[in-house]
Amino acid sequence: MHFCHWWEDEHGGRYLIPGCNSRATDPDSTACTCPSLARQLDAARRSIERLQRAAQGRTEWHDAVVRAVYDHPDGVQIMKAAADAAA
Repeated sequence: MHFCHWWEDEHGGRYLIPGCNSRATDPDSTACTCPSLARQLDAARRSIERLQRAAQGRTEWHDAVVRAVYDHPDGVQIMKAAADAAA
């Protein structure tokens, strides 16, 4: 998501880059509807927590699969064949 911000060129020109519909339709409007920094930070923290939970779930799944393969009577050979195929 993009947020309203000002861009300055090398000649000193200043341009509004609208990020919300309010500013896109009326650039002179002072009623920017972009989320505040606090709301953006809260959303980023929620996203990070969700991604960390997903990564933890994948790690647990991976560890369970590796344990199951090694518990198999041919586990070492299976892992060696997988490593050779990946190389």
